Amino acid sequence: MRGATRTPPPYEMDHAPAAVLGRVSRRMRHRLDARLEPFGLTGVQWGVLAHLANEDGRAQTALQRLLAIEGATLTHIVQRLEREGWIARTCDPADRRRQRVWLTDKSREGLPAIAAAVEAHRAAVQQGLSDTELETLRHLLGRIEENLV
Repeated sequence: MRGATRTPPPYEMDHAPAAVLGRVSRRMRHRLDARLEPFGLTGVQWGVLAHLANEDGRAQTALQRLLAIEGATLTHIVQRLEREGWIARTCDPADRRRQRVWLTDKSREGLPAIAAAVEAHRAAVQQGLSDTELETLRHLLGRIEENLV
């Protein structure tokens, strides 16, 4: 039918900001995972190591909050990182129920190269965006995140 106007779909899934954000997040995660594959890590595992590099010996519950993931999911991630020698866990002396997570020598030695790969990923993702645009994006995403907490 030439010249007929097209009726918009009843459920907008292609251009809605939340839909775009979801697609972007998945694509970024897949690309980062591919970039970290030579190290035997995923982006989420990198997140654990990066948080520990900023403050070693964090409680597992603190990592769970920082990464916004379920406790059971984090437990599997931490167990794998521990099994592969990236981290070590100890019981908190003040509260034996609390697990503290520590970087190992393997992770401390590997962090500079891993961080460089992550920074290359960020640069590729943010290519063509000005500092002002990035600051606006950070601000807007922060507001959306606040709505979800």
